[in-house]
Amino acid sequence: MRLFLVVLCSIIFMSSLAYAQGSKIGVVDFRRVVVGSAKGKATTAAIESQFGPRSKALESKRRQLEGMEQDFIKNAAVMNETSRQQKAEQIDKMKKDLTRSAEDFQYELKKKDYELTQQILGEIEGIVKSIGQSGGYTMIVDSTVLMYASPSADLTDQVIKAYDAK
Repeated sequence: MRLFLVVLCSIIFMSSLAYAQGSKIGVVDFRRVVVGSAKGKATTAAIESQFGPRSKALESKRRQLEGMEQDFIKNAAVMNETSRQQKAEQIDKMKKDLTRSAEDFQYELKKKDYELTQQILGEIEGIVKSIGQSGGYTMIVDSTVLMYASPSADLTDQVIKAYDAK
């Protein structure tokens, strides 16, 4: 019985080794494809042009608020109680408005980035399948899920070139 188990385990091990030797696995860094492709660069530029002015406006409001806070700290001792309280409430209101605006901005920016990234990934999917079929790959995986992959298995540059040529 013991000999039977040893033989069975050996057969299973050998067959899995034979299967693994016949497999061809490719790796793609999809984030690098999104950022490094021509369309990805154009998308990044479009996002920056769309959200850049709002970002600058938020930064300007933040600097204005900092100036008001510093002014308040300097002059608080010489202000009467009513003026001090009004100025503190004004600063507090500006902080809340700025925080809300910044959170809304971040949400909209992330949403737009996600939408455009998903669009590009959808377009890349067909290219990856084509490369996989023509190259005889058993599977192509995203590099973010791997701890190690040989540089020879990296298909990222090939995917970028094919996507840019499309």
